[in-house]
Amino acid sequence: MNVRLAAALLATLAMAPAARADGDPPFTIGSRARWFVLGGVTGGGTVNGDVSGRFLGGELSLARLNAGRYVGLYADAYYDFRMEGAYATGGVELGYKVVGLDGGIAQRFDGERRTGAAARLSLSAGVVALYVRYMYFPDAVMDDHVVQIGGMFKLPLAKPWGRR
Repeated sequence: MNVRLAAALLATLAMAPAARADGDPPFTIGSRARWFVLGGVTGGGTVNGDVSGRFLGGELSLARLNAGRYVGLYADAYYDFRMEGAYATGGVELGYKVVGLDGGIAQRFDGERRTGAAARLSLSAGVVALYVRYMYFPDAVMDDHVVQIGGMFKLPLAKPWGRR
């Protein structure tokens, strides 16, 4: 009877499908580095000197996340209702857990195209983030310093990929 049991066990193991088709280890502890493509909406308020307004737009980012740290690239574009014009920014983003910092080039389209710099500090909880952004446009006659207070709602747009 023991021989029959051993034969049945061996036959079952021989016919069982492979548990790992993608080469991942069967068991890991800790995070694995992954790339994410994220996209969503952004909006809030703009303060230019004594005048304030509202803005609404979208954001797209590509980030690598590992053990609560992330680094990546972002781009966003939005319409400012007070100035009746648009902004577009893009650059590098980095962060740790809930705190993020990004910055890069900024474009403002308010009848003329103006180029400047942008930096943003954000606090996030899952897919929602609150932020403060500062932009400087050296060639602007007025409103060369822009401060925005806003929020983002971003979701993954593709399945995460990559290895450590």
